[in-house]
Amino acid sequence: RPRVAVRWLAVVVAVLAVEAWVLHMPPSTWVPGIIFAPLIGAANIFFAESARNRRKLRLAQDEVERLAKMAERERIARDLHDLLGHTLSVIALKSELAGRLVDRDVAAAAAEIRDVERISRQALAEVRRAVQGYRQHGLQAELAGVRLALEAAGIAVAHEGAVPRLPPAVEGVLAFALREAVTNVVRHAGAHHCRIALEGGPGEVALEVADDGRGGLAAEGLGLTGMRERATALGGRVERRGDGGTTLRVTLPLDAGEPAASAVATRTAGAPVPLPEPVT
Repeated sequence: RPRVAVRWLAVVVAVLAVEAWVLHMPPSTWVPGIIFAPLIGAANIFFAESARNRRKLRLAQDEVERLAKMAERERIARDLHDLLGHTLSVIALKSELAGRLVDRDVAAAAAEIRDVERISRQALAEVRRAVQGYRQHGLQAELAGVRLALEAAGIAVAHEGAVPRLPPAVEGVLAFALREAVTNVVRHAGAHHCRIALEGGPGEVALEVADDGRGGLAAEGLGLTGMRERATALGGRVERRGDGGTTLRVTLPLDAGEPAASAVATRTAGAPVPLPEPVT
């Protein structure tokens, strides 16, 4: 720890000074030690403390992500219970009643079966509407999640542009790109500010994530490679600049073809569901 390390560093310098005084050493032998020992020691203390802080930050980010996933699973579980619990109970009761009536009153049993069919179709439509609602709010929820991660890392975030209504495949790719870009900002950029912008153009939508970190164009990892593959599958493109920080821009067409959209939707189906808009 810094406090203990500074004490030991002071002891080392004191021992060196006493040794030089007792042995009457010439200045050329002990002055460099007096100068460089504190400098090297201070540098080591700084790097060790920075490494400890990075470990704490990663643990905090992992905890935030875990809590976000847990909250989203609980929300989906509540929605499914509210949506299907009563309906499935009615279906079970009517099926049981139809089974009892089939030998005594065929017409009444048939009516119950028709009710079961009607209720089942209604439940299926409700489930489809619920799933469509989850997909429509995917990018908005991802924005809330990355905002929380950036603020936890001490990075000021600015968001420009409203979230438009997008096809599910396009929204899924943009949500994935946003998550990967912000992860890189938090872990590697060393930034103090991050700007997230959504822009709409003729027949296309663009997501831009820019930071004021160290910049540069390091080799692409698996996250950026996967982002580029998903964007290319929809006929889009990924652009990256490293001057004055890092800027990542993902542009996708709004009229992505159905085969490409299905492929991307299947590929991104296993991605974790992000946290919805946080309550303050």
